[in-house]
Amino acid sequence: MDNTVLKKLLVEIPVKLCRSMNNEFIKSILKDLKIDLSPQHYMILKLLEENKQLYVTEFVEKLSITKPQMTSLIDKLSEMGYVNRTNDVDDRRKIYISATKDGERITSKINFTIDNQIDDRLVKLTGKEIDTLKNGLLMLQKFCFNCNKENQ
Repeated sequence: MDNTVLKKLLVEIPVKLCRSMNNEFIKSILKDLKIDLSPQHYMILKLLEENKQLYVTEFVEKLSITKPQMTSLIDKLSEMGYVNRTNDVDDRRKIYISATKDGERITSKINFTIDNQIDDRLVKLTGKEIDTLKNGLLMLQKFCFNCNKENQ
């Protein structure tokens, strides 16, 4: 079986989907909430919600950005009172980043708005379309997870 179309879709769709959600979806939510954050700031707060604290270098790896970019993003979040920096007790060169209570609150507020916008879009789909979307996303997750395992 020729998988040319499938391979092309697997390369194109995730990139377009991520770019679209990042540029249109998250930016519009942040603008509507009148929050002076970029989508990258939100991603940092979201990672902290999932992990509680991370080293700066872990953010760099997870977000595929440079360390100077990361430092700038963290500086702004720190100035806004959304994150704290803490030196590692064993290695003072390593810096942990964690969310403050205000950071947790703003992340929760953004998450709530995102959930509502997704609900508004899902209600326009039929039950069959929702099942198809769910199955497709689960398959894409399985496919991507297997790719990560093969690269380890």
